[in-house]
Amino acid sequence: MSRPISPPTTSAPSTASPGAQTSFDELEPLLSEITFVVVDLETTGTRAGTDEITEVGAVRVRGGEVQAELSTFVAIDSPLPTHISRLTGILPGDLVDAPRLGEVMATFLEFSRGAVLVAHNARFDLGFLRAAASATGNEWPEPLSLCTLTLARRILHSGETRGHRLGTLAAHLGSAVEPNHRALQDARATVDVLHALISRVGDCGVSTLSELRSYDGRLSPEVRRRASLTDSLPTGSGVYVFRDGEGVPLYVGSSVDVRRRARSYFSGGDTRGRMRTMVGLADSVEAVECSHLLEAWSVEEQLIDSLQPPFNRRSRAPRRGWWLAPPRGKGTKGRVSRIPEDHLALGPFRRAEDARSAWEDLVMGFGAEPTPQNWLELVTGEDSGPLRMLTARVDDIAAEGGFERAARLRDRTAMLIRVLTRLQELAATAGLTELVLAQRAGRARWEVAVIRHGRLAGSGAVPTGASPMPVIDALRTAATSVRPGPGPLGGATLDQVRNVHRWIDSAPTRIVSVAGSWQLPVNGAHTVSDWASRAERAASEHAETNGAR
Repeated sequence: MSRPISPPTTSAPSTASPGAQTSFDELEPLLSEITFVVVDLETTGTRAGTDEITEVGAVRVRGGEVQAELSTFVAIDSPLPTHISRLTGILPGDLVDAPRLGEVMATFLEFSRGAVLVAHNARFDLGFLRAAASATGNEWPEPLSLCTLTLARRILHSGETRGHRLGTLAAHLGSAVEPNHRALQDARATVDVLHALISRVGDCGVSTLSELRSYDGRLSPEVRRRASLTDSLPTGSGVYVFRDGEGVPLYVGSSVDVRRRARSYFSGGDTRGRMRTMVGLADSVEAVECSHLLEAWSVEEQLIDSLQPPFNRRSRAPRRGWWLAPPRGKGTKGRVSRIPEDHLALGPFRRAEDARSAWEDLVMGFGAEPTPQNWLELVTGEDSGPLRMLTARVDDIAAEGGFERAARLRDRTAMLIRVLTRLQELAATAGLTELVLAQRAGRARWEVAVIRHGRLAGSGAVPTGASPMPVIDALRTAATSVRPGPGPLGGATLDQVRNVHRWIDSAPTRIVSVAGSWQLPVNGAHTVSDWASRAERAASEHAETNGAR
C-alpha cells in the first residue's frame, strides 16, 4: 500500500549560496505565453509632466491574438495646440466631454495589469504614463516593457529600410494597418510590427522576453542560422555541450529546457563577448538528459571538471576560495590553502589575505592561541564566544575613538560570521546519512532526489498517475552508497552541497524522509548574524556617503 507524499514544504537551513544563479530561461514563459499591451498616446507636446495626454489607444494581445482594445480621448486643461490638431485630426470639441485623466489612468492601469507594455519609442509613451499616474495619485507598477523602435534597430539589417519610423516599418514589414497619428490606429500598427519582428528572430533562438530584449544583431546571419543545430535537443532538464568542428568541447551548461537555452546563444541574447566567440566556433551541440535540475547541475560540474571546456570560467579556476585550518605540531600560524583537507577547515574566503586576517582576529577573540578543542567547538557551532568577543571589541575600539580601526575590524568580523554561518549550514546537510526530497513538476508528476552526505546519490521522477512511494523506494534502493570522507563537509565538495540548497530554494520542496538531525547548531554563527547584517548595512551606508562626496 503506497503512502502519499505529505510532509510540509521545506527550505534548507541556508542563505543563498554566493555566486549561485538561476537562469532566467528556467523561470520565464515563452513569448507566446506572455500578454502584451501595446499602447500609443497622442499628446499636446513632448514634455512628460508638463504637456498633456489627449488620447490613449491600447491593444491587449497574447499568442498573436487580439484579446481586447481600449480607446479614449482625454480631457485637458490647456488649449489644444493648432499644429497638434492639424497633425492628428483631433479637434478641441472632441475633448470637451472626454473623461478626466484620473479616470483614464485608472482604466488603463486595470486594462494593462500583469502585462508587458509595448510602444514604439517606449521611452516617450511610458514617460507620459508614469507622470500621469503620479499626477492622479495612482501607483505606477513599473511593468516590464518593450520598445519596437529599439527592437527594429537591432533586428533589421543595416540599410534594409529608409528609417525606423512607425509608418516606414509598418509598410516594410507588411502591416495590415497604416498608422495615422491616432492612438488606437497606431497601436494596432505597432502590434503588427511587434509580431513581425518576433517572427524575424524566432529561428535565431529567441523564445523568451529576456532573449528578445537582449537580442544582439551583431552576430552574423550565418551564426544565427546555426540555431538549427539545437533542433534535435530535448526540451526537458539536462546538460548541453557545444563542440567545434573537430569535436573539441567549447562550453558546458545546464537548463530546465535544454533546447530552449542552447538556442538562445544563437540570438546573441548572452552579451558576454566570450559567448559570442564561442557560438561563432560551434559546429555541433549535444545534450545529456536529466531527471531534474539538481541532477543537471551535478552532471554539468562533472563534465566541466573532466572536459575542461575553454569557455567555462570554472575550467580556468576550478578551486575557488581559500580555507583556514589551525596549525599543526608546534606551528603558531593558521594554515591557509585552496583545498579544505582538514575536517576543522573554515571557509571558503574569497582571498588568502582574508583567511589570514581571520586567523589573527580569532586569536584576539579566543584571547590566546586556540586549542584544537576550542577551534572544534567554534567551527561546529558549539561555542560562538570568540565571535561575540570580536563584536564587543569593535564597540570598545569605537568607544576609544579608533573609528577607522573599529570599522576595519567590524567588516572583517562580519565577513567571518557570514563564512562560518554558511559553512555550518552546509555541514548540517552534508552530515545527513540520507535526505530524500521531492518537487512537483506539473500537476501530477514528482521529481525526486536522494541526497547522501551532501551528494546527489540518486534521482528520478514519479510518472503521472503512479503511486509515489514505490517509485521513490526503488530510487533509494538503486541510489549510490556514499560514505563520509575527509574535509569539513565529509568529503562532499562545496558546490555539491550548495546545489542541494539551491535546488530546495528554486521551488517548493517536500521532505520525503530524513536520516539524521537536520538542524543548525544551537550556539552557531547564525546567532550573531543580526550583528553581521547591521555591520554590513553600516559599511554600505558609509561607502555610499563617501561616494556622494
